[in-house]
Order: sequence, then structure tokens, then C-alpha cells
Amino acid sequence: MTAAAVRRRAALLAAFLVAWVAGSVLGAGEHETAGANPLFQIEPAHAEFVPTLNSDEPIFVLVIGSDARPDQEVNSQRADSLHIVALNPAAGKATVVGIPRDSYVPIPDYGMNKINAALAMGGPELVVRTIEELTGITMDYWAITGFDGFRAMVDQIDGLVVDVPFALNDAAAQAFFEPGVQRLDGDNALALARDRHDLPAGDFGRSENQGLLMVSALAQLRKEFTQDPSRLLDWLGAFTRNAQTTVPLDELVNLAFTGTAIIHKRVVNIVLPGGSGSTGTLSVVQLDQAVLQAISTDLADDGLLKKGNIPPSPNAPLLESE
Repeated sequence: MTAAAVRRRAALLAAFLVAWVAGSVLGAGEHETAGANPLFQIEPAHAEFVPTLNSDEPIFVLVIGSDARPDQEVNSQRADSLHIVALNPAAGKATVVGIPRDSYVPIPDYGMNKINAALAMGGPELVVRTIEELTGITMDYWAITGFDGFRAMVDQIDGLVVDVPFALNDAAAQAFFEPGVQRLDGDNALALARDRHDLPAGDFGRSENQGLLMVSALAQLRKEFTQDPSRLLDWLGAFTRNAQTTVPLDELVNLAFTGTAIIHKRVVNIVLPGGSGSTGTLSVVQLDQAVLQAISTDLADDGLLKKGNIPPSPNAPLLESE
């Protein structure tokens, strides 16, 4: 296999892993609908810069959650959830960075606006440009989904095992959970991802919980593969039945094998901090620019964060009470 082929497969591994759980970022919108378009899509952004598998250079994948209705294209609606997933394959480590959907940022060619408007304005490619200019980090791949696809895939692998860190009670999201390890079906996994009304930091806390679902999926993939290698085919089947991608199936199989090397306890899950406010008629989040710069610079180096650059959890009051 050529070095270029190895680099491509390494990047697509990251896309495969995070796209499978990208549905956890759905439900960020206020408009839950039945029968939403079950689309998962993974495409390259700047994958020619992706490192080899034995390199400490990071792989960056932008995960986009769309607020599309059943009759709408996911690529042309609001991006109500955004996460950067940075993987360091050689170290078996990763970082998940949630970006508040109401972050007020410059959108290339469109001026200042909420970051979730970029998807409707110019599709995933504009979201990638916006994130790259915001952080200075080059994205290797992007992944986008609608929440019906997430529900279907969770059910098709017999549920997602999640260590729920604290009690949740949000009637609007139908999220009613006691803390502890539990196997969630698609509906309950989506409910956990949608919960925000009973979280002290609202959308910030929800973004962290969405990252928790991503980390949980990585942990479950690794554990199930170790116990029974054939389970990898179940995961791939769930993916291919609900996905749109230009990646050939044989490459997905090879990438999935590599994905079992990611160690979930070495995954750092954070949300960019900021303050809520308003600009004109818009309710917005003003990101903490100093923290954003420190995180972006640190993350770009190897996909990992030094301890001093890890911001406090937005769910800290609930975590401390358990």
C-alpha cells in the first residue's frame, strides 16, 4: 500500500468513527420531527494533509448536526450542533471539542452571524471554511447527519452503552435518566443528546453530553470487537444501511479495524467556553477568544490538549453533586 493510500485510510477511519456517532449531536434544534431524512454523509475536506497511521500528527474531522425536517436536505439547513474530533492514532488518544451553536463568528463572504447559519448559507464546505478560519486548524474530513439515521444505527447495533454521569429530567427532550451505566436504544440515546433544559449551562452542557455519546461509541466499538471480532460487521452494516459516502466498503472495513485501537479513557471531551448575550435581535454566544486561541493552538500540534488548556466542564455543578 502506498503512503498516500495509508494516509487516506487513516483519515477515513476518523470520519467513520465520528460519523457513526454524529447523530448524537442532533436534537440540538427545537423542532423534533418524525421520519427525518436518515442521511449520514462523509466527505474529504483537505485530506491530502492527513498523516500516516504511525505518525503523531493529528487527524481532524468536523462533525455537523443538521436541523433538517423530513422533506429537507440536511446540507441546506442550520447546523445546530458542531464538534471537532481530533484523533492521534499513534497514541490511541483523541479530543472532542464542542462548539456552541449560537457562537457569533465571522462567516467567510457573509460577515458576522451565528455559526449555525453557515450550513444553510453554503453547505458543509462553508461550515468547514468557517471553522478553519475561526480556529486556524485545517479539517481533513467532514461528516453530517440527521437524527433518524442515528436512531436507526443505535438500534441496529443493539443499543449504545453509556455511563450517564448524573440524573436527567427534561420533559421537552423526553430525557429521564438515573446516573449509571445503561444501554440506550435509539430513542433514548437521542433524548440524552437533546436534553438541555435541566442542565445548568443549557446548550453548553448539552454539547458536552453529545461528546459523551461519541466517546461511549468509541469505547463500545473497542470492547465489542475485543470480545467478538464479528461484531465489527454489525457496526459496518448499521453504517452502510444509513449512510451516503464515496468511500468503498472494503476501505470502511479496513478503517473500522484500525478504529478499535482508540482508547476511550484517553479521549478528552470539552466545550468551548463563552458568554451568552445578544446582538440586535439575535441571542448569541460570545466565545472566550483567549481560551479559543489557546485551545486551537494546542490542538493543532498533535490533536491533544495540555491539562492547563482544558476548560471546566459546563456540567460541573451536576458532576460534583453525584
